[in-house]
Amino acid sequence: MDKNRYCVIMAGGIGSRLWPLSRKERPKQFHDLLGCGKTLLQQTYHRYSRIVPCENIIVSTNIEYSSLVREQLPELPADQILHEPTFRGTAPSIAYAACHIRQLNPMASIVVAQSDQLVLNENSFVETVGKGLDFVAQQNKLVIIGIKPTCPETRYGYIQVEDKHSASDDGIFYKARTFTEKPTYEFAKIFMDSGEFFWNSGIYIWSVQTIIETLSKLLPDMMAKFEQVFRELPNRDDRRRKIYESYTSFPNVSIDSAVMERADNVFVEVGEFGWADIGTWDSLYGTLPKDSNGNVVLHSHTMMYDSRDNVIALPKGKLAVIQDVEGLLIVDAGNVLMVCRKGSEGDIRKFLNDARMKLGEEFA
Repeated sequence: MDKNRYCVIMAGGIGSRLWPLSRKERPKQFHDLLGCGKTLLQQTYHRYSRIVPCENIIVSTNIEYSSLVREQLPELPADQILHEPTFRGTAPSIAYAACHIRQLNPMASIVVAQSDQLVLNENSFVETVGKGLDFVAQQNKLVIIGIKPTCPETRYGYIQVEDKHSASDDGIFYKARTFTEKPTYEFAKIFMDSGEFFWNSGIYIWSVQTIIETLSKLLPDMMAKFEQVFRELPNRDDRRRKIYESYTSFPNVSIDSAVMERADNVFVEVGEFGWADIGTWDSLYGTLPKDSNGNVVLHSHTMMYDSRDNVIALPKGKLAVIQDVEGLLIVDAGNVLMVCRKGSEGDIRKFLNDARMKLGEEFA
């Protein structure tokens, strides 16, 4: 396996759209949401271990989740976990990881992975990511994997590509033209029908030199601080302490808005491997198997009578008896019971924020 290949798994998010199952003390990536016996983080790690040497897999997470990462990935050495001292956007955490990897191997090619995704065809996935890593090892390009839309999905971002493409032995990579965040249904249908748009998977591939050069150009103040720390402090513990001191001053910005939407060397590699983002209850419903009446039951004993198109998520060992309900989301997790209409994902953050304001962090 190529020793210049690295993977950064992003595992620091709270997953508030899957509240109340995903909670601040144990977010969604640390749950077995798909009922396969492995958490989303564990599935992600084992998926990328087929592409990248295990000693080159880095998990970037909030410092609060360090013990959860070690518990779920006991094979991962402590020095392969990077901690964010506070919740910021993905741009600072990716910059931190890139500087860390450059210190280890300035010839590195990196895939940045999300820890909350479903991949059905892992062989095709491994081939796609491998081709992307080979491509960026030779080209000064930033690559994002785009997924061919199968429906006018409004929960995903879209990337429009140009007709021109860069062909190599590693495949075809289309130049990105525009990024659009979560369009309306009407626009999503236009995007899908045009054939020019792909879903934004949030899987990024680049060489360590290319991403650091691009970040230095687009976020110069933040990168100047990282460069100073890594230049002046050879000891990792000293670097960590200094970065912790500076982290709150870094912009709270995503890598898409900070880099991918602004850089002129962004290319899209098309992936077809049965992909889904497990970010909401609706996406989870669309992913999991259903009974003959369209019900999804997660981790619990549930007796359904004349009920259809519901999502039921209860603690293991608990029995629910459900009669004459349709299109509901029923979640019993910890100290919160939520019953609402399925498809109310836009309201779930409001429910969470209201609980925080009225009752405190106990229910967050």
